[in-house]
Amino acid sequence: MKEYNYCPLCATPLQTAMIEGRMRKFCPKCSFIDYKNPLPVALAVAVKDKKFLLIKRGIPPKKGMWGSPSGFIEIGETPEEACLRELKEETGVSGEIVKLIGIVRREDKEIYGDMLIAKYLVKVKGGKLAFPKGEIEEARFFDIAELPGYYVDLFKDVIEEIQNDEV
Repeated sequence: MKEYNYCPLCATPLQTAMIEGRMRKFCPKCSFIDYKNPLPVALAVAVKDKKFLLIKRGIPPKKGMWGSPSGFIEIGETPEEACLRELKEETGVSGEIVKLIGIVRREDKEIYGDMLIAKYLVKVKGGKLAFPKGEIEEARFFDIAELPGYYVDLFKDVIEEIQNDEV
């Protein structure tokens, strides 16, 4: 996350003070306050025929780990639109949002800092698995019994729903 030492509006050196209950940098000349906000992310828990679609990350953060397709919500885009866009970009498949699973805060200590993640259950509707080489090492469907333990811990309620044919 970018750390300002000078005001991005007027170039005055920033000072630090208690503002709105937190220590924050601010500009004594133009009143700019350096708020630190989480990055908005959309994540697709994508399912087809009781199998979960996971990607193996080819770049940091968490390079080499399996996880759900996800990415940053762009300006002018809803979280739902971002979720389906990222699913398509990272796996080649399209889907339909079934429901919002939840919104959580995660801290990425490698690169991005605080993130606010909107997690959606998505039913895979079509397309052929394809992924951008480099960014993604692999994409494939996992039977529930094959899912990595850390993934099961994060999504146990959704996995249970899928097992019980509730989706």
